Amino acid sequence: MGTPTALVKQGPLVLTVDDDPGITRIIELFLSRNGYAVKTAPSGEKALELLRTLVPAALILDVMMPGMSGYDLCMAVKKDRRLQHIPVIFLTAQGAPQDYKTGHDVGAVVYMTKPFKPEKLLQVVRLVVPTAGSESPGSIR
Repeated sequence: MGTPTALVKQGPLVLTVDDDPGITRIIELFLSRNGYAVKTAPSGEKALELLRTLVPAALILDVMMPGMSGYDLCMAVKKDRRLQHIPVIFLTAQGAPQDYKTGHDVGAVVYMTKPFKPEKLLQVVRLVVPTAGSESPGSIR
């Protein structure tokens, strides 16, 4: 018999925004197995709705989504005093040098391209938001 969900200690919350449910599911499963609580949103607009009531420890954003792009969402987050401190990781198929520059210009701390290895994404998330027990010696706090 499993532990009721309400009693499971959850780690830092990561909000993943991607219109591909397969990608969000992979990220959700991998991060949740490694000490993170994960919420997902299929669009920038839905993410903004969630961000009205929660402040995640990190955001993982796709760039190309219907409606609001990940760049636009990142800019909106960085303009909001309540959210501007949240580290943003772009995880996207857009991999030209200009895409990396744009991602960093709008406020991302890391820009990764798809396809991706979940282990590498976990390393990046741990760098920007360590869980209890995963503090890395080089982490900046």
